[in-house]
Amino acid sequence: MSRAIGTSGTAWKGASTITEALRAFYAPNGSADRDIAADLDILRRRSRQLFQNNTFSRAMISSFDTNVVGTGIKARPVLMRPEMLGLTSEDAEDWADKTKVLFNLWATDKKCDAEKTNNFMQLQDLALKTSLLGGDCFALSCFDKSFESFGMNIKLLEGERCQNPIGQMNCDAIAEGIEVDRNHAPVAYHFTQKPVWSFDDYTNFVDSVRVPAFDAFGNPNVIHVFTSDRTDQRRGVPLLAPIICQLKQQERYQDAELMAAVISACFTAVLENNVPDEAEDLYGNVPEDERVEKTDSYGNVIPGGAQPALEMKPGAVWSLAQGQKISSLNPQRPNVNYQPFVESIFAEAAAACGVSFEVVLRKFNSSYNAVRAALLESQKTFNKMCMNFVADFCKPVYEKWLANAVILGIVDAPGFFENPIKRKLWSQCLWIGDAPFLLDPKKETEAIKMQIDEQLISRDMACAKINGGDYRTVAEAQASEYALRKELGLGEPGSVSKTENFSVTSDNPEESALQ
Repeated sequence: MSRAIGTSGTAWKGASTITEALRAFYAPNGSADRDIAADLDILRRRSRQLFQNNTFSRAMISSFDTNVVGTGIKARPVLMRPEMLGLTSEDAEDWADKTKVLFNLWATDKKCDAEKTNNFMQLQDLALKTSLLGGDCFALSCFDKSFESFGMNIKLLEGERCQNPIGQMNCDAIAEGIEVDRNHAPVAYHFTQKPVWSFDDYTNFVDSVRVPAFDAFGNPNVIHVFTSDRTDQRRGVPLLAPIICQLKQQERYQDAELMAAVISACFTAVLENNVPDEAEDLYGNVPEDERVEKTDSYGNVIPGGAQPALEMKPGAVWSLAQGQKISSLNPQRPNVNYQPFVESIFAEAAAACGVSFEVVLRKFNSSYNAVRAALLESQKTFNKMCMNFVADFCKPVYEKWLANAVILGIVDAPGFFENPIKRKLWSQCLWIGDAPFLLDPKKETEAIKMQIDEQLISRDMACAKINGGDYRTVAEAQASEYALRKELGLGEPGSVSKTENFSVTSDNPEESALQ
């Protein structure tokens, strides 16, 4: 390897090996795959353990899951250039509406899941959560004859199930279960036939099956949901990976402070005793038959056991041996500095993941502008993640479903398999998620109305912003309601004119306050 002429660390202080602050700063060499492969397994296990037991970690994952997927990202098929497919605009709208209905029939049926447990919206939720906790999530398309009319369903796999065949070491051609070509594009994936560390085979050495990355039409056989941070990166890392150390230390600190507060609540008084024989052992104030440690199933102390641990209950009054005394009985708990300290940890951890800790903790006690800024900044991250998730999971699943529906004759799409361009045109689809949270619905709705009036956005975009719907559906519903009101002889909403307030009374009892 050639090196430039000069002394390392003289131009950039960050490269210095002499500066006291950086002398012990060791940064190893390694490609993206090499750096991840050595640590991915333990990162996955620690991330899942934090999600199970650490409240902030669970809140972090739940916050991303709720704001990115929510109740589900809905498909809206659309043919953007119908003339290129030989269709009129009306024909294109009819085709899109029919395809939308058919896809929703498939997506809302739990048979779309190979495990028959989740519908497609729930699969989205599970796929995103799996990738956030484990670094990546895989999905395979399967065919089930019992799933009438459609047949296709999706099987989700955790990251551990993608691994090299037994005995195959990592190399440039195949690493962590993924074969690649010279451009580092996936060629095939190797999956274990059953979950690793299962009941029957409590090990991760399980026989694997090779699955080609793409089918004959170029559609992916394997859907891989992950976020890459470097080029030539095959596998993803958990969302919590950069902050595992902070969150575990915060958990230990929280447990210690909580225990200190509990002991403080139990600690009542200590009496100095001048009679040695009457002094109590410092084992706490819990009777032996109620103690947890060193007792059998009947609550009796086990003979010959080691000295039991200190156990306390509220209202403790202790007698100490002669000459013993406690200098202070004020543990100063709860700690007044606890909240600002842990919130600073939460703020850094949330910022490392691209969101505000107020959004993660659902804690909005600042000013309106501060809360709005926190929501908007976090929404940028959620929107970006939603875009990536649609590209990685939703879009490939829809394209696979559409190809299957065309083969089965459920959807009519001339030229779908003969022309790759037409196949892409037929496969166009918009994905609409839940509407963002409106902090002040009145103000924000008025702002959206002004944008419509100034022709900055369409009414369809406005519907998506406010409730995640589409304007065509809203307009058709309004037309139906208008026809119903006209049939029943009802006036238009808002047309009743109120000349007086309800609180206004009249001297004439037969006269109504409303004219």
